[in-house]
Amino acid sequence: MHFNRGFLILAGIGLLLSILACATLGSLAESSPAPTPTATIQSQTLALPTTQVVITPAPTTAPTPTPTLTSTPLSITGDAAMPFTVTPTLTPTAYLPTVMRNWALSVWETQLTLNSYGWEQALRDSTPDKPYYPYPELDFGAVGPLAPRTYTGIILENSYTRITVLPEMGGRILRWEDRVTGHLLTYANPVIKPTHWGYRGWWLGTGGIEWAFPVDEHGLNEYRPWQYELLSGDNWRGVRVWDSDDRTGMTIEVTLRLYGGSSDLVITPRVANHTGEAHPLQFWINAMLTLSGSNAPSSGLRFWIPADAMMVHSTGDGSLPGPRSVISWPVYNGRDFSHYTEWDKYLGLFATEARGAAGAYDETADQGLVRVYPPGGPQGVKLFCLGDLPADLYTDDGSRYFEFWGGYNYSFFPEDYVTLPAGASITWEEHWYPVHGIGGLGWANGDLAASLKVAGESVQVGLYATSHAEVQLRLLQHGELKEEWAVVTGPDAPFRQSIAGSGKGWLLQVWQGGTLLAEVSPS
Repeated sequence: MHFNRGFLILAGIGLLLSILACATLGSLAESSPAPTPTATIQSQTLALPTTQVVITPAPTTAPTPTPTLTSTPLSITGDAAMPFTVTPTLTPTAYLPTVMRNWALSVWETQLTLNSYGWEQALRDSTPDKPYYPYPELDFGAVGPLAPRTYTGIILENSYTRITVLPEMGGRILRWEDRVTGHLLTYANPVIKPTHWGYRGWWLGTGGIEWAFPVDEHGLNEYRPWQYELLSGDNWRGVRVWDSDDRTGMTIEVTLRLYGGSSDLVITPRVANHTGEAHPLQFWINAMLTLSGSNAPSSGLRFWIPADAMMVHSTGDGSLPGPRSVISWPVYNGRDFSHYTEWDKYLGLFATEARGAAGAYDETADQGLVRVYPPGGPQGVKLFCLGDLPADLYTDDGSRYFEFWGGYNYSFFPEDYVTLPAGASITWEEHWYPVHGIGGLGWANGDLAASLKVAGESVQVGLYATSHAEVQLRLLQHGELKEEWAVVTGPDAPFRQSIAGSGKGWLLQVWQGGTLLAEVSPS
């Protein structure tokens, strides 16, 4: 489609006049009400996996930050004859021409106001016999009343995705918005509220996506300020956050990058051991999500975990076996646990194998999220749902969420800690992206997500791409070609079609450049 200069100028003015709506809320999540860990945890894994993971000697000192960017929005030049600065906006951009949408790439600082209970005044020194020493304990009786507090936030955005990072609360992603649909992916807790969960026996209900390090559950340093810097490169913007573990001296850093023209968020963790001795560790990315467009998962939520079995972490469901038990996935004893509605009691499950991708999709909201990771390094995939746990444990308004975890480790159990040798570091790259408009989720890689559903007398096909791509789809039944499409798609133009059909034996083939990428079965 051709756009003349007059249209571009009018559209540019319209974009510049969009109003920035920052309704930033706190949020909380819980992986499971597991018992407080003892001080006997030891690593049983004596060697680090090396496939697809970079292991390098660590420097003897903590990393020196590179120069930071200005805190004002970046000036982005589109057409050479019409440069202008794009003002951040919460307005969905699905109807803007692609040539303009790519100009929205930026990273900048802002101020956020969050309602928080007075937890800092309730911190108390721990004693050396505690496994989390010298991290503090929390006296719940001394927690102060709810009050607004101001924080420095970082907005990282392009035309398709907006991320809000909160360095003062563990460097977490506080908010993640799909700008095409306008849906907030992450759970938005209206308060920051201490809970009794976590390794220390307390954990803040802040929400979003947290970096859990260097122990299982929610880690040890997710509640405190991390250092940060804004980053810029050729057609990308980013932010890096980092902190050091008070017990071992190991450092954790996480770099987030968005590229122009892509909805993909690139997450690069790095753990370094600057000390003279080896240390056991765990690292997990805990995403606290709703996906529904409202502040709770809907009955249409489905989980896509490409595995044949899952291992129980903990549960309040008496019909399921206890911790470390392995159950078939997704169907166990006639119950399909890929449906959120089956999680009526609290339940945490680890995938028994790493297949490089996992995700969740709310079919009612037509919105999902995909994680793609290198299985030769990161091994962990975990789901946790609250079931019938009361919402006042973590919030004040009855809102709910679920947790979608990605870990370097296989599980939280002691035998799945890994040991990082003295002077070594590990780093890897993960790709997380929102997906929408395809009706469900049956397969994904780092660039594409596909769905195949058979409902009544209709067969429905969907395809999403993180950036604009040309893909060929072939729909077969019992090996016979029924339909094929040459698809041009992207994050603002998901492909979705249906044909008349029923019965079994359906298969969707995804081809690109003459290569068969996947064969997708109905979900």
